[in-house]
Amino acid sequence: MPLRRWFLAGLALGPLGLRAQAQEPSAAPYFLLTQQARTAFTVEGAGARAMGMGGAFTAVADDATAVSYNPAGLAQLVRPEVSAVAQGFTRNLDFKGFTGSVAGVRTAFEDTYNKDRDLALSFASVAVPWKLGGHNLVLLLSYQKVFDFTYRSDVSYLASTNGGTTSQAIGQTVGQTGGVSQYSLALGAEVSSRILLGLAVNRWTGHSGFTSFSQRTTTGVDHIFDSNLSQESTFQGLNATLGLIWRSEWLNLGFTYRTPFQATYVFTNTYTYLDNAVGIPATTTSGATSTAINWPETLTWGLGLHLGSRTLVTADWSLTPWSRARFHGGSLDGLNWFDLQSRSQTPKATDLKVGVEWLALVRPGLVVPLRAGAFRQPQPLVDPLTGAQRILEGWTVGAGVKLRNLTLDMALKATHDHRYISRYNTDAPIGGVASTAYGMERLEEYRLYLSCIYQFETGPVHRALAWIFG
Repeated sequence: MPLRRWFLAGLALGPLGLRAQAQEPSAAPYFLLTQQARTAFTVEGAGARAMGMGGAFTAVADDATAVSYNPAGLAQLVRPEVSAVAQGFTRNLDFKGFTGSVAGVRTAFEDTYNKDRDLALSFASVAVPWKLGGHNLVLLLSYQKVFDFTYRSDVSYLASTNGGTTSQAIGQTVGQTGGVSQYSLALGAEVSSRILLGLAVNRWTGHSGFTSFSQRTTTGVDHIFDSNLSQESTFQGLNATLGLIWRSEWLNLGFTYRTPFQATYVFTNTYTYLDNAVGIPATTTSGATSTAINWPETLTWGLGLHLGSRTLVTADWSLTPWSRARFHGGSLDGLNWFDLQSRSQTPKATDLKVGVEWLALVRPGLVVPLRAGAFRQPQPLVDPLTGAQRILEGWTVGAGVKLRNLTLDMALKATHDHRYISRYNTDAPIGGVASTAYGMERLEEYRLYLSCIYQFETGPVHRALAWIFG
């Protein structure tokens, strides 16, 4: 049965969908659940300075994090430097008022409040500039964690068997780990005093582990194992980022193009369920399945406006056609990666970011900036039944201090979203549990960015490079 038809049939038949796939697992429920667990899917840059200005950095990009925004900006570095960025977040994802029905019997879900936390290195780099024909060239190596899949959800609800005669308490724990990282080799070149060009070659590599564990409680017996559905996947790809900056004393214009690419995607689906015939758990697995994903391009335009010597206003606008993110080859060929449909409802994402930086203190060897920004980031996640798209909006604030060769920055990013959605559940095999429920989803997230940049004196570094390379 084609995957899209299985998905529609599963929504209509409820309990029969996953009971059938216990004998012959289909990819549909695994991908539908993993997509539900991904709270954000925006390709954006790293760095506390940029985030303090709402992430609008394409036309400025004057530190090592430029490789993640606009590699042309690397050409503005005049001294060797190393940098590191740590990122921590706390996320509250709440589900309220969810209900479903089977054979006219209502299934009521308890309100669920989930909190995720994580702290990790999100960016690191080393950059070396040199002069060629009077123009500045900068070579950079970097690491960036692009997507973080950390997620946990505990859902509880009451249900009735077909016919509505027996009440059951259901507990479902959904968790996801992993992410996608990017390793880059970049070159920024000063073509003239006004024009900068850049190129970054990016190696994408990632993995994710997803699991949905369910158990039920019936009269006189607690915590009976129901099912455990899991998916392990890896992601590998290679692309390039092209960058351009035109700059003047009062205006900067920036442009980047992230090229599309085809990524290798390998997944393994495993389903453990209670075999009623023998009364013990049984397991089915798809084995490692290799396919490919056509990853779309991203276009970004940026503006930087210098209002005097102490104030900088920035704005970014970017476009990613996520409807082109499709499987290539195998049984999933031609289906969109996000909604598993050939006629995808996944829209293009148009991001808007604005920010301002004000130098509150300027002294010899000491600079203290203050920053603020706002953003709007539509996600490639549209509910297939309610049509509600996740749109992340919020604000940022930041500050920093530059003390001679050392720069320290910090930023806080607050994000929120609220929408009416459906949720696909894995508990249909026990009977009487709606495969789909409807309710309100509220997302609140706070991210803290801490950046450290250290610049070296050029003499010793250049002498060391001359000795190494002759």
